[in-house]
Amino acid sequence: MRCLIAIYAWLLARLPEAFARLNAWALGWVIWLIRGPLIKRNLREAFPQRNNQWVRRIGKLSCQRTAEMGLYAIASPLLSEKEIRERIQPDPSMLEGESAIPPGRPVVLFVPHFSLMEMMTAVRISYPTLAAREWVTLYRPLDVAAAEVWVKESRERFGMKLVSRRDGFGQVMRAVREGGIGCVLFDQNTSGGTAIDFLGHSCSVTDLPGIIAQRFQASCHIFWAERCGFWRCQLRTHALQARDSMGLTLESNAWLAERLSSSDEACADWLWAHDRWRHGKKTKPAEQA
Repeated sequence: MRCLIAIYAWLLARLPEAFARLNAWALGWVIWLIRGPLIKRNLREAFPQRNNQWVRRIGKLSCQRTAEMGLYAIASPLLSEKEIRERIQPDPSMLEGESAIPPGRPVVLFVPHFSLMEMMTAVRISYPTLAAREWVTLYRPLDVAAAEVWVKESRERFGMKLVSRRDGFGQVMRAVREGGIGCVLFDQNTSGGTAIDFLGHSCSVTDLPGIIAQRFQASCHIFWAERCGFWRCQLRTHALQARDSMGLTLESNAWLAERLSSSDEACADWLWAHDRWRHGKKTKPAEQA
């Protein structure tokens, strides 16, 4: 299995980019055929004013970008550090201004499911001044063992440490307590989270990043990869103002809802294939701040 993954990675990384683009298009259609009904339902509920043509267009584009993200995770170990640097455009917001990650303070980064989030694991080479700090990220391991080993090695290539969300909570807490940087996905569906209103419907969201931040009085930021082209992005941050767990949960999700509503490009860049609202439908949402 690993041999097959390595061969496919070589083809993706070494053949003209058109090959990877074609694969993303084809795999995107497969995702659409499998998850299309759920994606269409999600988009219609989130944007009831939009017509069916728009729903299909955004849904299919989201599927292609989901495939693009997965293919990058496979190919990136065979891309040189120089090639990866050239694909990531530094943004001043990471180091300067009100959204900058502050030195000497514990930091919690709220990470949304945008299509090129796999490229965020190269942040330590893209922003050398941040490389001295420990980065720990919670993630969900893949079900296929060979793929899990390949992808985890890819994600940890430049010094970011990944820990399973099943047993890595303590490691993220330790990193933040000691002045490091903890990264947590905040927009996944969860059965045991807090119910809030998101794009007009109740959904259950994790309050884990807010809990960690409140406990250690951490600086909190949205951290995302803004897509600039195929396997090309700009890493960006946005400072959150709330300081308590509930406030941070509401603020981060409100930021995401606003961004998804801001343009078709931003909307299509999110992963609409997960059942975001499944566990919140029967629960009264918390009031927005």
